[in-house]
Amino acid sequence: MAHTHATTATHGATPTLGTRAAGMARRAWHTYWDWRARRATVEILRSLDSRTLHYIGLSRGEIESVVHGRRGDRRRCYDASWQWRAGA
Repeated sequence: MAHTHATTATHGATPTLGTRAAGMARRAWHTYWDWRARRATVEILRSLDSRTLHYIGLSRGEIESVVHGRRGDRRRCYDASWQWRAGA
């Protein structure tokens, strides 16, 4: 039995309006969930007592900058991929 394989010539093709809209929607969705994850991280860290924060190497004044700071600005920073490694 012979197998045939059909391909479409999409390399170099101009993306359609639907493709661009889907890409924009996907980026907006990821941006929204990144914002939600950062907000939840701040709330969780704020809920910890000072002793626990000290144990993990943070002070209350560093919470916002650790979560919202840019990578490379600090020694420690928020890792956006934590939920994927945790199996969520």
